[in-house]
Amino acid sequence: MYYEITPDGAGFLPTETARMDVDGLYIGSMSIVYYLTGSAGSLLINGTATLSPLSVLKQAPILGTPKTLHIIQRHEEETTAAEAVKKLLKRDYPSIEIIHESTAADALLLLENGTFTSDSIQIAQAEFSIITPPEREQRISINCLNNLFPPLKLLDVHVDLQFNGEVYLRMPTLQLSQQEMKELAEATPRPEPYEAALTIGLCMGLFDIAPRFSNLTSNPET
Repeated sequence: MYYEITPDGAGFLPTETARMDVDGLYIGSMSIVYYLTGSAGSLLINGTATLSPLSVLKQAPILGTPKTLHIIQRHEEETTAAEAVKKLLKRDYPSIEIIHESTAADALLLLENGTFTSDSIQIAQAEFSIITPPEREQRISINCLNNLFPPLKLLDVHVDLQFNGEVYLRMPTLQLSQQEMKELAEATPRPEPYEAALTIGLCMGLFDIAPRFSNLTSNPET
């Protein structure tokens, strides 16, 4: 089975995978992908333009000693975020090997053995073996809102670790309230994209979920 990783999410495959049915990870909508390997396993991050580069760096300890970073991005995507990620990882892990390439593909399979492919035929063959996250659409929308409206103290924690090699992990929560997001949207020069995202969240019932943070600078709930 291939386990889907949605935008702003990550999947971890430990060196010693406990489950025999884990064939790999799947990304169905690719913008920029960060694939990291280390002594403890490999990590696939389905990045977007709003994902904090520092949040990618914060995932590195799960790998043990990071060894390689492979960045794959679509041709039309900006390179600013990728360059920032490379700079941060090279700063903290000077010996890490970095490969950066562009592609026209929009989907990707990471196999359990650490190889990956964007071959459309192979991906089509795997279609009936793909497992999607529980509450998939809600998860995508929550991550979108959390990255559009980052609390001041949380600019580095927006990667959603979704799959740990055995199971899908708990869905993230909203970090700000609907009112706080609305105030931030109204304060921007072009509020339309933010207001559109808020409308989608409202239609999906996301604001029935209590935010983890409030008043922008408060501490997380325990």
